[in-house]
Amino acid sequence: MSNDDGNILNSIMPRLVTISDGDSVLGLEIIDGPYKGVTFSFKKFTVMRERMINGMVPTQFETKIHEAPEDFVQDEGFDSFCSEVLLAWLHFISITSFDTLIKMETSGVH
Repeated sequence: MSNDDGNILNSIMPRLVTISDGDSVLGLEIIDGPYKGVTFSFKKFTVMRERMINGMVPTQFETKIHEAPEDFVQDEGFDSFCSEVLLAWLHFISITSFDTLIKMETSGVH
């Protein structure tokens, strides 16, 4: 990853991805690093009931690849990258106040 502050979230760009039935899902396009050009989404989460010694709760997830360069291989390294993205995203959500955004008046179709 080549972003200056080391935040993995700077290497992805959220975007809507149209799926086969005409609906859209939130996809994450990787715009920097070894997986540049891959667009994926988190498909399924399973939160385990037990807690690890460090207090973390193990979570399993599945991803769906929507777009990728021809030489892309979904391997353990990519799964680790997705895990880091998920943890960084959840951390960002946990420390960010969305009050202003939620209260903002908007127009159009939602």
